Amino acid sequence: MPTNMEMQATMELPLCPVEPAARIVGQKWTLQIVYFLLDGRSMRFCELQDRLGGVNPSTLSSRLKMLEEEGIVRRTQISAIPPHVEYCLTEMGRDLERVIREVTRWSNEWLCGRCS
Repeated sequence: MPTNMEMQATMELPLCPVEPAARIVGQKWTLQIVYFLLDGRSMRFCELQDRLGGVNPSTLSSRLKMLEEEGIVRRTQISAIPPHVEYCLTEMGRDLERVIREVTRWSNEWLCGRCS
C-alpha cells in the first residue's frame, strides 16, 4: 500500500505528461508566434501581427503575455525614439524548434495535400 507521501506525489502529477505543454502550445496562435520568432531576430508587436495575418491585437497581446509568463518569450522595452517593445524567444522557447519542425513535417506530409 502506498504511503501518504507517495499518494500525494501521485495526485500532484498531471494525468497525462502532455497536458502542461498542450495547455500552452494548444492555444490558438501560440505555435505560429513561436514559429515566426524562430529566425532568431527580435520582432515588434506590429511585425508579428503582420506576419500572423488575421490575429486580433488583443489576442496577440494576451498570447505574448502568456508566453512571457511561461518563460518562452522575452519582452524588451527599447528606449529609442519612439520607444517600442520587441519580442524574442528565450532558450526555453528556442528549444521548441524541434517540435515545430516535426509538426511542420507532419502537416506537410498528411494535411497540406488535402488543401489542393
